[in-house]
Amino acid sequence: MTKYWDIDEGSVDSTTFFSMVHKYFSDATTIYIEGTSIEKDVIELYQRHVEDGDFLPSRQTIWPRSKCFRCKLSEEFINEISQLSQNHAEPELMDHLSVYKGGQAILEWHDAFSNAMLLSKSIPEQTIAAFSKELGLKYGEAKFS
Repeated sequence: MTKYWDIDEGSVDSTTFFSMVHKYFSDATTIYIEGTSIEKDVIELYQRHVEDGDFLPSRQTIWPRSKCFRCKLSEEFINEISQLSQNHAEPELMDHLSVYKGGQAILEWHDAFSNAMLLSKSIPEQTIAAFSKELGLKYGEAKFS
């Protein structure tokens, strides 16, 4: 049995994505961000919302050395990143992101906003179906476990 839902790759607008996070993942607590071209004002946002603790996801970028942030996923954070996303290209925000509920990854997105995303099977299928439909993408069970 597969452990993940897979939402097909496709172009996703960062502002649209962030506006949907609390709607579909209201129990998420932490967002992990990694990037190599993050703009200064975006880094300042991440630093204001930094959460103590380890960076739990595996580093995705080997070279050039990326910046990694662990931030509390609050409504305030979502509002601020949504505002910044209106004025920045996605690589200026991040390259990769992971959304966690406590210590469990519920959404992992390597090459965020253009690649396929993996979502935990702990999320009900009706939530995944509605989320993917709103994104205009298809979903299914991941082809690996």
